[in-house]
Amino acid sequence: MMERTQSPEILALGEPLVEMTRLEALSDGRPVFRQSVGGDTLNAMIAAARQGGHAGYMTAVGGDPFGEEILSFCAAEGVDTRFISSREQDPTGVNFIHPHPSGSRFSYARRGSAASHYSSDELPHEAIKAARVLHVSAISQAISGSMREAVNSAATFAQTAGTLVSYDLNLRLNLWTLDEARAAIEGLLPKVDIVLPSIDEAEILLGTSDEGIILDHFSRFDPFLVLLKRGERGLLVRTGGRVFDVPAMQVRAIDSTGAGDSLAGAFLAYFVETGDVELSAQRAVRVAAGTVTGLGATDPIPFRKDVL
Repeated sequence: MMERTQSPEILALGEPLVEMTRLEALSDGRPVFRQSVGGDTLNAMIAAARQGGHAGYMTAVGGDPFGEEILSFCAAEGVDTRFISSREQDPTGVNFIHPHPSGSRFSYARRGSAASHYSSDELPHEAIKAARVLHVSAISQAISGSMREAVNSAATFAQTAGTLVSYDLNLRLNLWTLDEARAAIEGLLPKVDIVLPSIDEAEILLGTSDEGIILDHFSRFDPFLVLLKRGERGLLVRTGGRVFDVPAMQVRAIDSTGAGDSLAGAFLAYFVETGDVELSAQRAVRVAAGTVTGLGATDPIPFRKDVL
C-alpha cells in the first residue's frame, strides 16, 4: 500500500485490543477462540479506511507480539500508525468476545495495558489540528485517569482548532460506575459536534427509552448532529431542527460486536467526503448491517465497493 505522508482527515484516540472471539467448543467441551484485532474507536477507523477515508489512530500498544500484530493490522488496513507508540514494559489489552446476534458479552484482560498509560502529553496536536474530525468514546475515558484526561484535552484542543469532535458513548459499566460515567460523558458533551448514543445506553443514562426525550437531552449540549443508534431499527438523526429516520437493512445477524463502531467510522468517512448527512447515514447503516453478518468486530466490516 502506498504510504500517505499527509495528516489523517479522521483521527481517533482510544485503546486497541487483540480480540478473541469464541467459536464452537471442542468435543471435550474446551472453548476455541479466533484471534483478530478490535477496540471500539479502532473499529471505527477500520470502517472509515475501508470506505476510502484517510484515518489515523492515537494510542499506545505493548512491546509484545500482540502490539506488533495491531501495528501490522492497522498498516495493512491503511490506518495511519504514526501516532501509535510502543511501551516495552506494558502489555497490550485483550478482549474475549462471546458472540450473539443482538448483544455480545465481553470479558477483558486490559488492566495496566499500554493504552491505559497514554497521557495528554503524548497527543500530536498538529495532527489533531490538521484533521477534519477527532473521534473519541466513553470507553477511552473509562480505562484510566490518564486516558480520560487525554480524551478531554484532545477534545478541548480540537474544539479550539476548529476540528469537529465525534463522540460515541459506548457505555460499559464493567469499567466504571454509572455516576462516574454520567459525569464524564456530560462533562465532554459541550465540546462535541457529532454525538452517537445508542438507545440502550441512553435508557441507562437517562432512565427513558423515549426517543424524543433522548434527542432533546443530547441536543441541549448544542452538537451539530445527533445519531441515535437503534440496532435493527436503524438510525434516528437530528441535525439542526430536522429529524429523520434511516431504516436498518434486514440481514441475518450472527454477531453484533462492533456494529455501532463501524457505523460511526463509515458515517465519518462519507460525511468528510460528501458533506451530506443523509447520504452518509444511509451508507453507514449498510456498513453496520454487513458487520453483524460475520464474527468479530473488524473482520466482517464491508468495504466501499460492497456499500455503494
